[in-house]
Amino acid sequence: MQLHPKFFLPQPPPTASIEQFRSSPACQAVTAYLREAVPALNAAEVSIPQTFYSLYRQFARSGERAGYENPYFEKRAMLTRLVVELILGDETRNDLLQDLLWSICEETSWVLPAHEDRRQGETNTALTREPDFIDLFAAETGASLAETLYFLEDRLSPEVIQRVRQEVERRIFQPYLAYGRTFWWHRGDLNWNAVCNGAVGLAFMRLERDPRRLAEALTIALEGLDAYIETGFEADGGSLEGIGYWNYGLLYYVTLAELLNERTGGWIDLLANPRLREIARYPLAIALAPGKYFNFADAADEDMLQPGIVQRLAKRTGVDDLSRLIIPYDTKVWRGFFASKLAIVLRDLAWWDGQIHPFPAAARQDAYLPACALVKLNGQTSQGQPVILAAKAGYNSGHHYHLDIGHFIVSVDGENLLCDPGRGLYSQAYFREGRFENIFASSFGHSVPRIGGHLQMPGPKFGQGSLEHGQIISQGKVGAKKSLVMDIHPVYGLPQLSLARRTLELDEKTGEVRLEDSFEFTGAPLEIEEAFVTWYPGLVDGSTARITGQRNELALTILEPDGAAFIADLLTEECRANEREKTLTRLAACLPVGARQFVLRINIHTLSLPKL
Repeated sequence: MQLHPKFFLPQPPPTASIEQFRSSPACQAVTAYLREAVPALNAAEVSIPQTFYSLYRQFARSGERAGYENPYFEKRAMLTRLVVELILGDETRNDLLQDLLWSICEETSWVLPAHEDRRQGETNTALTREPDFIDLFAAETGASLAETLYFLEDRLSPEVIQRVRQEVERRIFQPYLAYGRTFWWHRGDLNWNAVCNGAVGLAFMRLERDPRRLAEALTIALEGLDAYIETGFEADGGSLEGIGYWNYGLLYYVTLAELLNERTGGWIDLLANPRLREIARYPLAIALAPGKYFNFADAADEDMLQPGIVQRLAKRTGVDDLSRLIIPYDTKVWRGFFASKLAIVLRDLAWWDGQIHPFPAAARQDAYLPACALVKLNGQTSQGQPVILAAKAGYNSGHHYHLDIGHFIVSVDGENLLCDPGRGLYSQAYFREGRFENIFASSFGHSVPRIGGHLQMPGPKFGQGSLEHGQIISQGKVGAKKSLVMDIHPVYGLPQLSLARRTLELDEKTGEVRLEDSFEFTGAPLEIEEAFVTWYPGLVDGSTARITGQRNELALTILEPDGAAFIADLLTEECRANEREKTLTRLAACLPVGARQFVLRINIHTLSLPKL
């Protein structure tokens, strides 16, 4: 649909929004977070980080991302904090604001090295040609600069205003209008679509003065965003990219949606789409405890949903329990990631009521997402502590996917005693065919078997194998026993393996978990190694193993076959290479030759805590 220029109401002055920010009940929480997340502005003499050429080229030379990205995001986080403080009444640092804006405008490219569209030849690069590509963070930069001008233009000199407008025009507006529909992410089924189209649309709405250009840009954006909602989520509303990218994609989608709703007098209301209701339910389905989610794929083991965006989405969709997943700002979780997003932090001030609620009962309910091939089963120990068994099947391909088909976690009172290790260190190799040499992405780092010496086979994305998937065959409940059954044999790509079936059972009254793996072969049985991963200390003794958390302990006992014994493999080097402070332990058990079945019982014991 081609939008007409007359659809849009004039942009209102920022006065009302500024008053709303200043009276926001979230004001104290937001400013405290920014002071902790952006300590560079606490110094008497503030130094603006530099993004040098040699840092930009580190990625091409070694695959390392942090050298350039750290100062890049720190600079934008400084801009966020400074703009918020100036909006809230600081009168002292206008010059620093102008220096920050000028420094960002001086960057040769806003596109990260890892996202560079590098043409054939060493001289035709993002650093030498006119901007013709927009990545996630170029789009976000444009949005941040546009928001800064909208709210603080009266604090800026005319030449700074002109420079910012020139750079946004050259780096964002012109490439988007000329090539937007040809960008690979424009109608993509992933977070890039929503972030780029949403952030670019926001920048146009703040800065574009020509109604015809504005209508054309938003027509392009809405074409992409419609595809995002239809294809970026599964039929059950879930995201195969995991909770972090569910959150990230919706940041700018919700922001632009509400601005469009306001500027069109309700004529364009993206959040009225009924599909948003199922999408809003997704975090409740995979939530384990406050700030913790079933973190399959490239998801972090702890995550923070953005308060303002989540509360607004909850309100607009009627999924009120979604807002009860908001946790206090945590600078340990994505410390600079959210702080670098000015438009999103401002929506925290505008839309979040500053309240933290108890973990919602809706997240304690069992969940089955058939399209995502995810199951979450809830129970409790005999002493009443919550126990969650969560498992997944699914495909061996996709955005940010891991080889984790059949993988499961056991969470007890908020501790993932059997865990998902989460994402590996983002680098050049991690998003190439070498991805699955990294234990965080390969099945070696997950609680799934190795069969005939083979790990699970990567599919066509990041690999050269065929697209395969494991299925959840059934899930249900008999008495106090909740169970699910998965067929995972296709993802091993072994012609002689005709069946690999995993059955998981949770006793909802005691928290006991029972696992049964069954294998069938067309010829002689293959060697089978079972494995279970944890971030907690693990001790083995023959057919038993213990995993000791802070409050509870898991006792793993091999019931079948006789002769199978655990060994504990500390993956220390692999964890340090991925910049993890903790060490992942892999508890492995090689089955005797000819074994076709493995049965494991997992019991939970509450630790005796010393009296104070």
